[in-house]
Amino acid sequence: MNDFKKENMGEQKKLLEKNNGPSKKYKNLFLGEVSLLYFLKYELIITLFSSISGALGFALRKIFFPKLFKKTGRGVVFGKNMTIRHPKKIEIGDNVVFDDNTVIDAKGDNNKGIKIGNNVVIGRNTIISCKGGDIEIGSFSNIGPNNYLISESLLKIGKYVLISGQTFIVAGGNHSFEKRDIPIWLQPSVSKGGIIIEDDIWIGACSTILDGVKIGKGSIIGAATLVHKKIRPYSIALGVPAQVIKKR
Repeated sequence: MNDFKKENMGEQKKLLEKNNGPSKKYKNLFLGEVSLLYFLKYELIITLFSSISGALGFALRKIFFPKLFKKTGRGVVFGKNMTIRHPKKIEIGDNVVFDDNTVIDAKGDNNKGIKIGNNVVIGRNTIISCKGGDIEIGSFSNIGPNNYLISESLLKIGKYVLISGQTFIVAGGNHSFEKRDIPIWLQPSVSKGGIIIEDDIWIGACSTILDGVKIGKGSIIGAATLVHKKIRPYSIALGVPAQVIKKR
């Protein structure tokens, strides 16, 4: 790992640096650079209120969780056992619903983090994770259960987007592999420019959206589709790889 400059390392690789002790690794993974007062507040709120069930848990999290984030709108619902990382780089709009066991992770040295619009639903067990990149989710979008949204560059989701369960969307994170004498995992990540999903799009279950893709407004992506190239507006696409079968 010493053969690479730090700026060429992914966020996970940085955690393995030898000069990082356990406390620094924890802080880098969960919070970034924060004051001792904020660190104590984070630990107290997460420890006391994260796992409380029922209406009492919802009520207590509604009161205390907003104190962690950069911005929190009105009427936000926080589910049980959420994993919240780098909340000072997360903005949440009005009436957003996080189901149980969701992960929202805005980690990165120089990124803006995560921005979620109004009236968005995040399904159970869904992971929304920055690895040095940014994620934006537009208003009135519904992110189904068991989805994985990851960004090392930019993942931008428009308004009125439906993403069904078990979908994998990865912006960046492609490993270079030019050097044969160095493990692929240790070689720098490269990006094709991120992912743009425009407004009013329906993505079927178990689909995969790869880096560099732009899906045009009003399109439908069939279940279990692999999208590896641009989809023009109002297209219906399906298959592995995706093929446009007709226009809406």
